[in-house]
Amino acid sequence: MKQQLNYTLWISFLVSTVLIYLFFSSGEFSFILTLACGIQCFGFGLVFVTISITKETSGLSRQTFICCAQALLARLFSILTFEGYLPSDATGDYVYRLFEILSLIFCILTAFSIKNNKQELFQWYYFTPVMLVTAYYVHPGLNSHSFCDISWVFALYMESFAILPQIHLFTKREGIIEYHTSNFVITQALNKVICVIFWFYSYEELNRSSDESTISVAPWLSGYFVMVAQMISIIITADFVYKYLQSWKQGIPLVMLPS
Repeated sequence: MKQQLNYTLWISFLVSTVLIYLFFSSGEFSFILTLACGIQCFGFGLVFVTISITKETSGLSRQTFICCAQALLARLFSILTFEGYLPSDATGDYVYRLFEILSLIFCILTAFSIKNNKQELFQWYYFTPVMLVTAYYVHPGLNSHSFCDISWVFALYMESFAILPQIHLFTKREGIIEYHTSNFVITQALNKVICVIFWFYSYEELNRSSDESTISVAPWLSGYFVMVAQMISIIITADFVYKYLQSWKQGIPLVMLPS
């Protein structure tokens, strides 16, 4: 039943994506940012819907969802008050923001549903101070508002490491990985791959976006930091994605062995 539910949700998401592109997008390249945001939202929604039905949360990392909630809240503060980091595609006006709001709602509700796990090594407070300091000293200036610029890039830095507690938890548990858990990680990895593609062509805009009022120490490095942050997340999930694809190719459940 769980696998059937996941297939149904995936098909619904793909159909919705096509409809959004046909009826809401202006066809610009930046639509892929909305696509990435939609995939991330789908991942959070997939987990929330599944655990609401099955009441099974044992394989999920609460710390990952806490980190993601912080990132989503920070980015929402930036994109709801300014437009500097919104996709120039027409979907950036409403659809992109709606995806972010839904992601935050799903993420918070899921975090509250997951019990603390003693096997979790990485806690959210290991990451938050470091990412805040990094964002303070290295951030772009597309909003021309330091606090909102810092909020946006803090979210991006935070998300790059948010999946680490979940990946680490996989190494501490033996057995089959639930479909909603594995698909959640896959959606987060796919989100970062699409973002890397976008920022590969656009990162120089971040390097040139600072003005005289910025408090960033090295704003000309912002684009490079954004690219590196996205790549770190991809590297963290690379081994899991490989194992996921192997199990999918063989038509068998994904099984993890404790390290």
